[in-house]
Amino acid sequence: MTNVENERTGTGRIGTRLRAARKAAGLTVADLAEQWRDRAPEQVRRRLPALKDLERTIRGHEAGTHAPGPRYRLLWAHALRMPESELFPEPLPHENASAVGNQGISPTAESTVVAKPAPHRLETDEEDVKRRQLIRDAGALAAGAAIAPILTTLTDAWQASHPRLPGATVSRAMLDDWTDAYRTHVRSYVNAPPEQVLAKLTRDWAEMAPHLAHVQPKDVERDLAHAAAQHAYLIAGTAIQIGDPRLATRWWTTSRLMADRSGDSLLSAYTRSWEVTNRVTDPHEDLGELLILAREARRLSGRHPSGTMIYATTVEAEVLAFMGHKRAAVDALRHAEDIFERIPSTEPDREELLRFDQCCVYSLAGLRDRALEAHRAAREFYRPETHLYNTIQLDLYETVLEAHRDPGEASRQAVSILEAVPEDRRIRRVTLTARRVLDALPEQALTLPAARELRALTTR
Repeated sequence: MTNVENERTGTGRIGTRLRAARKAAGLTVADLAEQWRDRAPEQVRRRLPALKDLERTIRGHEAGTHAPGPRYRLLWAHALRMPESELFPEPLPHENASAVGNQGISPTAESTVVAKPAPHRLETDEEDVKRRQLIRDAGALAAGAAIAPILTTLTDAWQASHPRLPGATVSRAMLDDWTDAYRTHVRSYVNAPPEQVLAKLTRDWAEMAPHLAHVQPKDVERDLAHAAAQHAYLIAGTAIQIGDPRLATRWWTTSRLMADRSGDSLLSAYTRSWEVTNRVTDPHEDLGELLILAREARRLSGRHPSGTMIYATTVEAEVLAFMGHKRAAVDALRHAEDIFERIPSTEPDREELLRFDQCCVYSLAGLRDRALEAHRAAREFYRPETHLYNTIQLDLYETVLEAHRDPGEASRQAVSILEAVPEDRRIRRVTLTARRVLDALPEQALTLPAARELRALTTR
């Protein structure tokens, strides 16, 4: 049987999948043969051939020259730590023939059993194996290695149980699930270690990815792109926190692309504002470029007063403050406060975003009374048990206010705030905010012991 003929049969498709799964696990054929021998139950191990023969068997399975029987399917699944149903989702040819025989048809040597065409696949078997491996790895990090394959199988089964929307590759339940997942990820984003957040986001994105590459009905494409944009900008923000700007750049681009594809201009505005506020604290960023992006977000937010318009305007004020343009920053913030007053009471006003950026801008501008008032208002929205990172940033911005009045005490407070944060929670937006305390210190105060200790804590 030729390779082309193999690909047309169940054995060919299964062989491709097995080879891809082995490579994804980082195993050579010899490694896998040893795994089979080591992991096989005692009664099976006694009947196994020599290692060289096992290697020939593996190559035969992968080439599609013969299909693995029940014993070898179990060995494949055990060695690769995958559910057997995932490795072998389709009946093997001899199982099809058995089913035909049970219907009263006896295939002869001369007859040809015509298999039903395989259902439309969104990706090749190799791509599918890699995607599933990614989902399992993400699940292992998020929930533990032992349960990760079970969660993957449950997710696949749940998705398969819901009928697809007409002309689409997804169900309404899948779209709603990804939308709900975003809200869960946001709650983690403001509290959990970034590695855990990224693992959970990766699992959901890996589920969405093949559907994004497929042509969908317009309304499905819109909803799918909306959920994808939200996941993408969370991935980008998390990439910044783990110190991978290249990865972040890739996902910022993806988030803007997905938001624009959704046709929702408010989402496009919010996505850009989120990007700016995550990037602006990094001293290596081009603030002029970020100001352009912030103003693009404000333009996209439209003319109707909304929470998204407030966010876009306060983020622009934030960039201006970091650029040292304090008067322009305060003017932009006052404009945001005016927008807030004009939002209809029936619409969400996102007051928490306004209060947070008031703390930032008024603290950096040295407007003590306004900053303290903003801090009191912001504390109503941001508490350590619900918004750990925002609360830490608020503490640090409050310390910025003391930097000129009492540099030594301000430095000691900032050090105390950082040391109280567990190591795995000292993300970049926390340490970069702490550096604002250093920036606000008089030059002669930078040699103080507490200031030197603060610098050491923020450059690790």
